Amino acid sequence: MQDNRRRRGNMSLHYSLIAFIVLVIFAILSLTVFFNIENADIIGSSIYSADEIVAVSGIKGGDNMIRKNMSRAEKNIVSELIYIEEAHITRKLPNSVEILIVPCAETASLQTEDGYLIVSESGKVLRADAEPAEDTLVFLGAEPAEDIHVGMTFASADEDKTEVIYELMALTDDPFASRITSFDVTDRLNISCLYEDRITIDIKSTADIDYKFRLAEEILSTKISSDAEGVLKMLDNGAQFLSNDDLEQIEQTYEINMETSGANETLPSETETENTVSDEAESTRLNFE
Repeated sequence: MQDNRRRRGNMSLHYSLIAFIVLVIFAILSLTVFFNIENADIIGSSIYSADEIVAVSGIKGGDNMIRKNMSRAEKNIVSELIYIEEAHITRKLPNSVEILIVPCAETASLQTEDGYLIVSESGKVLRADAEPAEDTLVFLGAEPAEDIHVGMTFASADEDKTEVIYELMALTDDPFASRITSFDVTDRLNISCLYEDRITIDIKSTADIDYKFRLAEEILSTKISSDAEGVLKMLDNGAQFLSNDDLEQIEQTYEINMETSGANETLPSETETENTVSDEAESTRLNFE
């Protein structure tokens, strides 16, 4: 009985050893003979050729797909080919790889001292130009960091402004925000935007931005004519619209006060003049709780 148990134990050890040897041999063959790359299928690229994509990836025919660092190959594609946003490589046993390409779209034009940086949705700098790219959201006063160049992710010299810009870029899918053509972020605590190239909306900071946009949309769609031009000021307790006629009257009143006031007299501030004229002019002040 004891001999039978010993014999079964020896056989189990024998089979385990054989299985281990087989696994080792298979692993060695997998890394040397089997699963060598023969084909690469490129999906989703309309900008670069398949040859260009494969070349920068570092993938070559005969490379072992198990040993090949696909994560590094993906990074190579994104960093070397400017108009590629993402690259995803999948191993297709026994001898193929699939490279899925997500191209960049020109999304925003960020003002610099020399012109504009054109960036993708993720903020990847695609190119520099003297003018904003067509059909992109324009950011005035973006103040890019000194070391930003094509291929990098945009960052402002002001870290807080960087956060503000990306927060505003993320709103472009909103139906109302999609009608905004530019943001002025020169002062990140006194931000304004241009709606349909006719109404400037003073939103101040990005705090409660969703609420401010909903309020602005309600006012512009129900209280102000579709051809009106002027400034919509977002206030702590609502909003105030000043037409271009109101603004012109404010300016004229301010100039008159400047001319008639004595050199030693205290002049009213522009804000005080604006409040006075706002009470008299045909402006619309709407308060929404």
